[in-house]
Amino acid sequence: MSGMVRVDADGTGLWRALSKMVVKASGAILLAVAACFAVQAQTAIGGFYRQADQAPVMYQYTATAFCHVQNESQMAAYGGFSKVKVVPLLAMLGRQTGDCGWPDGFYRRSNEPAVYRLFDGAVCHVVNERQMAAFGGFKLVKVVMPTSDLARGRGGIAPCNVRAG
Repeated sequence: MSGMVRVDADGTGLWRALSKMVVKASGAILLAVAACFAVQAQTAIGGFYRQADQAPVMYQYTATAFCHVQNESQMAAYGGFSKVKVVPLLAMLGRQTGDCGWPDGFYRRSNEPAVYRLFDGAVCHVVNERQMAAFGGFKLVKVVMPTSDLARGRGGIAPCNVRAG
């Protein structure tokens, strides 16, 4: 008869049955807790993640916020797709803040000649070739996709200080 517990005169049968049930329940609880931690541990601050069946890449930039990588050019600026961890189920921490801002550097959209300097949370437009040379030259400029929002999270674009460099 399954489901029935034989109780010995000293109660050991009942004790054995209860012990087995507690062990089984504990195992199930531990597996459930482990699964929760596996999802939570999937993201780390500074990590890039993509769900296996989807194209968008997310960046966990703080413990409470993450953003969407704008395009392939931006992922290249962050170090390339080799940094992206592909996971079966994406479980980012905190709130989604929209498109990611760009790392500091010099950028030019492929469809326009203007060069932008991103630095210290600001963005400016390089005013001429002499100024770009003072910054280190055009070899520093990364050409990015036309749709790239270079000012994302940085405020308005102004001309770079003419004495900068």
